[in-house]
Amino acid sequence: MGKTEYSFDGLDELEKQLSEMIEDEYPQEFKKMVVQLAYELQGKVKELTPVSEHGGRLRDGWEVGNIEKRGDEYYIEVYNNVEYAEHIEYGHRTRGGKSFVKGTHMMDIALSEVNQRLPRYLKLWLKDFISTHYV
Repeated sequence: MGKTEYSFDGLDELEKQLSEMIEDEYPQEFKKMVVQLAYELQGKVKELTPVSEHGGRLRDGWEVGNIEKRGDEYYIEVYNNVEYAEHIEYGHRTRGGKSFVKGTHMMDIALSEVNQRLPRYLKLWLKDFISTHYV
């Protein structure tokens, strides 16, 4: 459920070149940063996930998948396999179809919040990485 792609928008050309160099020379460090971002997204979407009177099954259902590299891009999935997750995210018709329950858009909102902070996060990560590896 839900998918996003992170890019290095918001970074200047030098910062983009530095991040590509780090990815090439220190792939494990770079992967660790991507995984950290996925866990940040998981935490944010969990916060936004409503809990029904039946418990927190949906909230507890958020998982972070394995990171993989396809070509020159990294992919990692934040997902929820609870069967009604999409209905809560996007909305659904009630039984009998007489009314519509609006979606909470917990993943959309979480992605938006994480994406909004991403350029600053990446700039700080680059600064910290350079200070610990090149000074």
